[in-house]
Amino acid sequence: MSVRSGSLRYFAKIKNGSTPASGEPAYWDGDIAWATPDDLGRLAGNFISETKRSITPLAVAENNLNVVPPDTILLSTRAPIGHMAIATSPMAFNQGCRALIPQAETHGPYLFYLLRSRVPELNASANGTTFVELSRDDLACVRISLPSLDIQKRISAFLDERTARIDALIAKKQALLARLTEKRQAIATRAITKGLDPAVPMKDSGLAWLGQIPAHWEVRSLRYAVENLNRMRVPIAAELRKGVERLYPYYGASGIIDYVDEFLFDFPTVLVAEDGANLLSRSTPLAFSASGQYWVNNHAHILRPIDLTIWFCTSQLALYPLDPYISGSAQPKLTKDNLMSLPVWIPPLEEQVQIQANVGTHLDALDLVVENCRISVERLVEYRSALITAAVMGQIEA
Repeated sequence: MSVRSGSLRYFAKIKNGSTPASGEPAYWDGDIAWATPDDLGRLAGNFISETKRSITPLAVAENNLNVVPPDTILLSTRAPIGHMAIATSPMAFNQGCRALIPQAETHGPYLFYLLRSRVPELNASANGTTFVELSRDDLACVRISLPSLDIQKRISAFLDERTARIDALIAKKQALLARLTEKRQAIATRAITKGLDPAVPMKDSGLAWLGQIPAHWEVRSLRYAVENLNRMRVPIAAELRKGVERLYPYYGASGIIDYVDEFLFDFPTVLVAEDGANLLSRSTPLAFSASGQYWVNNHAHILRPIDLTIWFCTSQLALYPLDPYISGSAQPKLTKDNLMSLPVWIPPLEEQVQIQANVGTHLDALDLVVENCRISVERLVEYRSALITAAVMGQIEA
């Protein structure tokens, strides 16, 4: 089998990307797709046809942007390095990407698979201090070997068929994971809001979003179900959190943010975010439990439940639609008064313990299925990668 070897520059024309002025409306929302590493990273397949933003011909003309033809490979060359796709239409791209236009005797899909198999090497070739980047020259110097054009086409066709089957199976398993996640939430939510006995008499909770709850459960303001310990909060400046042993977790609004040498608390509490962007985005849990020996700063409310278990209090607050109780948008804040005024539902303590045990049993069984499914997906992804590498290296017969 004849093989041609050399630097990548001899097999593909490499183009740089750029960004038009963001403040010029005439440059944006046109008919020309404009790809970014984020666009490439969101793809599930090998091709890119749509991008989050688009530009106008004026932007191309006045900024001398590269618009590459269909079948060009777009590669992200700034962290993360290695996201890539084949363009299905003429496309521009920003400076976080580079384009590889296959030259004569280079089959684009084969080169795409070859580069997919070389992502670790591409990352190793990157440099930079402010941010890591694979420069145009470093990319052009990557050495590759290509078999004849006919063999390239046969290998890429083989990989198209095999990887499509693997991707379809991965997609099915990921859909199953999504359904399992929904089921997990539904199991916990129903038990926390309706109890375990479907035949128990119900009553209106007084909360429109919650609906009915068991008739024997109480509804009170949170202030009558927990003790607020905010008076014990003592922030520690970052420069003072450089202890020798650093044994104890230091909690903030988003969870553990550091470790310190001393502790203030040595009993379980529920911590609730008081401020921060996660109040609106819900990017991190708003309520979580803390136990052992630890310290809490002044960005989390500290609650010691009285008529609620730690688990039931945390689980209930995690379900609560808190938006009406949050003030401010630029600096969102859940004040102590607003938090403590929340109406909460309170089953008997013995029943709370039973609910926690029941939910735990169901979720443990479900989590086992979820874990097996995740492992299966990981192995399929690994197999897909190994298959591509073996094929482009000529290790698969015929």
